[in-house]
Amino acid sequence: MATKVEKDKSQKNVSIPVTKTGSKKVSKPIKETPSKNEQPVVVESEVTKEELQSTIEKLTLQLEQTNMQLDQFAHITSHELQEPLRKIIIFSKILLQNKTKLKTQEVKKYLEKIGSSSVRLRKLIEEMLNFATVTNYEKLLVKTDLNEILKCTLFDFELLIEEKKAEVIAHELPEVEAVPFQIGQLFYDIIHNSLKFSKVDVAPVIEITSRKLTKKDMKSHVNLDANLCYYEITFQDNGIGFNQKYAEQIFTMFQRLSSGGEYPGTGIGLAICKKVVQNYHGEIFAEGLEDKGAAIHILLPVAQPKKLPDDIPTILKTWV
Repeated sequence: MATKVEKDKSQKNVSIPVTKTGSKKVSKPIKETPSKNEQPVVVESEVTKEELQSTIEKLTLQLEQTNMQLDQFAHITSHELQEPLRKIIIFSKILLQNKTKLKTQEVKKYLEKIGSSSVRLRKLIEEMLNFATVTNYEKLLVKTDLNEILKCTLFDFELLIEEKKAEVIAHELPEVEAVPFQIGQLFYDIIHNSLKFSKVDVAPVIEITSRKLTKKDMKSHVNLDANLCYYEITFQDNGIGFNQKYAEQIFTMFQRLSSGGEYPGTGIGLAICKKVVQNYHGEIFAEGLEDKGAAIHILLPVAQPKKLPDDIPTILKTWV
């Protein structure tokens, strides 16, 4: 590849012997007395196949990450932002349709719920915009209380939990270094699946537990970083379950085990969950038994490994 370079009149490009790196030639400019008729010179350089292939792979990865980001924005818009909005609409209708029948305390209760849902919706939008536009990703990694994340998620599902008469049993959860917005999305998709894939005429029961992994446990998960301390968070339900042979398929983009309209969806939720967990140096897997229920296991490190500045965005590849 030839590149035309305008040289300063006080310099002349002269090729001198240098150590050969790979198959790339190097030319160095050295100062010489300029000549009156000096013309722009051409510096010859060679790009190896390896360098070209590396550039193509980087561009392909960027394209894949951009596509994933678009998928996530669409997913959040069609799911997470809908629950607070649905609550606002339903509670507003109740007030309008029963404005003469409701007591003052009841009116106050519904207005408070509308206000809380509006605040929640605004917070979700702000977090999403902040997450999409931030340039220093390290600032987003904070000590995250998973109990608070779960509390916000259950607030979003308040109406659906009430409609299905579901019972949620939440045990104490740990704190981990993470981006709260992403962990919120993770919890949302898993709990949403437990509520959606419940059995007809059977009240859903969802139990969330956690435990610290031992060194012996770590040996069973070879993809985990042995230098990190991990917690296992388990979401167990009594829903329709699934055949264990499909345990990997449920985490594949656009793959769904149910084909009918009884359980609508795109099959993108758990695929995003897997990508998020992997980017946190964690692991996610599922256990199921048909007509008995399912369990989703998430393994997350307490703290993220120290990274060089150029590597910081790696943890957020699902968005960047």
